[in-house]
Amino acid sequence: MNTHHALRVDGLSYRVGDRQLFEDLSLTLPLGRSTAVLGPSGSGKSSLLSLALGLVKPQSGTIEVDGRDITALRKKDLARLRAESVGMVFQFAELLPELSPEENVALAALLAGRSGPDLDAEVTELLRELGVPRSRSVATLSGGERQRTAVARALINRPRLLLADEPTGSLDERNRDLVADMLFALPERHGCGLLVVTHDETVAQRADHVLTVRSRDLVPRAAAGGRR
Repeated sequence: MNTHHALRVDGLSYRVGDRQLFEDLSLTLPLGRSTAVLGPSGSGKSSLLSLALGLVKPQSGTIEVDGRDITALRKKDLARLRAESVGMVFQFAELLPELSPEENVALAALLAGRSGPDLDAEVTELLRELGVPRSRSVATLSGGERQRTAVARALINRPRLLLADEPTGSLDERNRDLVADMLFALPERHGCGLLVVTHDETVAQRADHVLTVRSRDLVPRAAAGGRR
């Protein structure tokens, strides 16, 4: 198994109807690194995440997640790989409002087949690390705290690949900066690869690599405010 890359896309072509979104696209995301993909609405950013999740299939090319070509996997094997190796953060946290932060995060682990006495301690420690306060319901948390809970939920199964779709799009400027700083610190701390799609350049510039969707491909650009 390839242990050096969270995601590797090679020669990918994908169209929706008669619209060609990507043509011969390649992308490599090493473990411990982050990549941001910029582009306007409708440019194909979210489709790229759907392809990486195996929710849609390309017309040609390969997509490897943690060394496995997901385009060749059966549904059951793909679902297992997704549960064990991929974490997803959405624009709107998509939490269950009647549950506490701890319950929302633990549920993701239980759905992946994990249980046991150590899980509660792991959930508590992860939420503490991400700065989420204790609460009986996530409905009482701020927008930034809910998004941090969503990040904890994505991390609880120790994914090799972390995907984020406009993760700060619903936040005010202060919470945007707090969540973005925390999010882009995760690859180094947790040893995963992070792929963020966003239209916000101030968020993207925190990444190790910044790409722009252009002419059915991903074009590199300088990460002016990156950590390197």
